[in-house]
Amino acid sequence: MSRLALYQKYRSNDFDEVVGQEYVVRSVRNAIRTGKVGHAYLFCGPRGTGKTTMARLLAKAVNCENPAEAPCGHCASCLSANEGTHPDIVEINAANETHVEDIRDLIDRARLSPMMGKHKIYIIDEVHQLSSSAASALLKTLEEPPSHVIFILATTDPQKLLPTIVSRCQRFDFSKVNKDQIRDHLLNIAEKEGFRLDAQAAEKIAELADGGMRDALSILEQTVSYAQGEITEEDINQIYGLASASQKIELLKFIQKGDLSSVIERIRAYEHRGIDLERMNSELIDILRDTVIYKTTKKENLLRVLNAEQAQKAGEDSTAGSLMKMIDALMKALDTYRISQSAASCFEIACMNMMVMNEPETQTQTVRTVKKDEPVREQPPVQTVPAEMQNTSEPEDIPAPVMEKPAVPEEKRLNIEEVLNLLLQSDKVSKSEDIAKLQSLMTGMQVDRCAVNLRSTTIAASGKDSILFVSKMPSIVARMNEPEYNRELYEYLRDRYKIDKMPFAADQETYDTAVQEFIRRRKDGTLPAVVPVNKYKEETVSGETENLNDPVTRLTGLFGRDLVEVIEDGGRN
Repeated sequence: MSRLALYQKYRSNDFDEVVGQEYVVRSVRNAIRTGKVGHAYLFCGPRGTGKTTMARLLAKAVNCENPAEAPCGHCASCLSANEGTHPDIVEINAANETHVEDIRDLIDRARLSPMMGKHKIYIIDEVHQLSSSAASALLKTLEEPPSHVIFILATTDPQKLLPTIVSRCQRFDFSKVNKDQIRDHLLNIAEKEGFRLDAQAAEKIAELADGGMRDALSILEQTVSYAQGEITEEDINQIYGLASASQKIELLKFIQKGDLSSVIERIRAYEHRGIDLERMNSELIDILRDTVIYKTTKKENLLRVLNAEQAQKAGEDSTAGSLMKMIDALMKALDTYRISQSAASCFEIACMNMMVMNEPETQTQTVRTVKKDEPVREQPPVQTVPAEMQNTSEPEDIPAPVMEKPAVPEEKRLNIEEVLNLLLQSDKVSKSEDIAKLQSLMTGMQVDRCAVNLRSTTIAASGKDSILFVSKMPSIVARMNEPEYNRELYEYLRDRYKIDKMPFAADQETYDTAVQEFIRRRKDGTLPAVVPVNKYKEETVSGETENLNDPVTRLTGLFGRDLVEVIEDGGRN
């Protein structure tokens, strides 16, 4: 007889054993205890997050003979449910039974009274795969269900369901299981099974599972067979073709030092080991993101994949600005893997682009000579030479070279009055709605350029036509306010998250000052009049009629065309 897989053996038998999904567990438990169980439930969310398990627990609990501790696990109904022989609990996989005849047969059987428990429960998994006629037949039953019937629908793709079906169900959205919860659960199972699992290995499995507990248990079972008793992080890397965090940081160090030969040798070695270089590209983005955050804030609790020591090492040879440029190079490379025949070539080019991005700007020094005891006067520069070619010796009659700092471009940032204007036209409802819409982005693992930058911000205010993001990272603020990137961000929010609003960014200090000013001026009754925000027009978004790099365009977008007057400077002789 074949042994049970770990995900089957450790499937939750009661609500206390469910990992994650706290709000779903609490809601279902309360409904059972108060006798207010609905006639139809819709469980939706990513695969392996507990939808079918929760459906079975709910089915078991409503027929349990001991309501105070349902599901008790020892009554006849619970034992029958555990064995999969309960006559009143029917599971259907809509991927296999998609035809209308299957659903009509189900409806006919649903009219019959329960044989053993109080309710007949129908669990329909992957319900979105029902044919249109089958879905319409199910809808009719959901409209007027028999009092003893409970439908539990589970799906990974609720968007494909008829809206009328969704509206007749109590919907519960399952989220990805927290990485720390997966890690702790794996360590607990390893202890019960009698094999050793390193904490770092459990962390790596949790990362690979991407929020799916079933995937995590499947990975654990595979590594148990490979490691035979003791599982380390290196075992995980060998099986799945991964590089450790230290190896990726070492690769970044070679890139930052401009050591191209070592970079190419490393990439060839990774290719020989079968490491997924497209995945490594995405992992380097996460590492650089953590590095920028730590370099800017020095707060370890904000890091996702690195610890403080690793983040410090990864960023010691680069500025935050050059690190952001390296992220951009990796972002652009992500689109090339799909159309290229060689992932190694794409990754090599991405690394070379990062090396170019990380090169420091050539600093120059202006040298001028003066006679001894002569007062220093402003004179035109005589010679400009690179800093690395300067002679450090100082002749007696020549004073130390005079350094002229290169001009630093002014950061693109909102001033207090601009932030005040955005606060005046914001409201709590819009802010709450936008936070909900971006919840999956802020907590997810998307690696596109807009997602990475937005995860370094918080939504501070939102109104009908504008949304204000606040970040503690000046480089992020400046980037989000750049006209070209701002247009890209506007389209990203509009097309992916249905947020058709002009995006603005402010640094934390400016925002805090603006809030205090808002409070003071509201008490004094001196708040300015609201200046409407104009969104990008369709032709403006496509770049056909206006140049968005023009500061006039940005000003009219913020204050309105009627309130901006352009004064031409004819020049003077």
